Amino acid sequence: MEDRIAHQETILIMEEEAYASREAWAHAIGLSQAVHFELQTHREQVYAHESQLHAHQTQLQLQSTLIQTQHQVHETRFQMQQAEMAELRETDRRRQAQMVETLRVMRDMRREMSDMQAELLALRGQQRARQPGPDARIPDHQDASGDADSHT
Repeated sequence: MEDRIAHQETILIMEEEAYASREAWAHAIGLSQAVHFELQTHREQVYAHESQLHAHQTQLQLQSTLIQTQHQVHETRFQMQQAEMAELRETDRRRQAQMVETLRVMRDMRREMSDMQAELLALRGQQRARQPGPDARIPDHQDASGDADSHT
């Protein structure tokens, strides 16, 4: 009987241990699944953050490209404006030179006209001085040859 009781006690202990093992196993499985789901959630969050990071990197690259392009456009415009300004300065310099030349030619022409006007007035004065009175009918040929020499 003692063996039987010991046997019964052993069975009872084994059943309790089996029950505790099954409970521990079920608890471990539950914890394992919880940890698995938590890891899965963290993994998905990491993927989401990586996607956001990639999107931000792409956006930064696009903004950098845009800034570089805008800088190149501004630089090109600046160079074009500088070239246009240089061309305008050169055109202005040529026109000023033309104006100076035109003014010089006009000054020379004015001088010549003034000289011609003085000569014309002198000739008119000589012509009046030589005009004979109402009685004189014979021209003075010596004065005529002298007038011709004064024109040259």
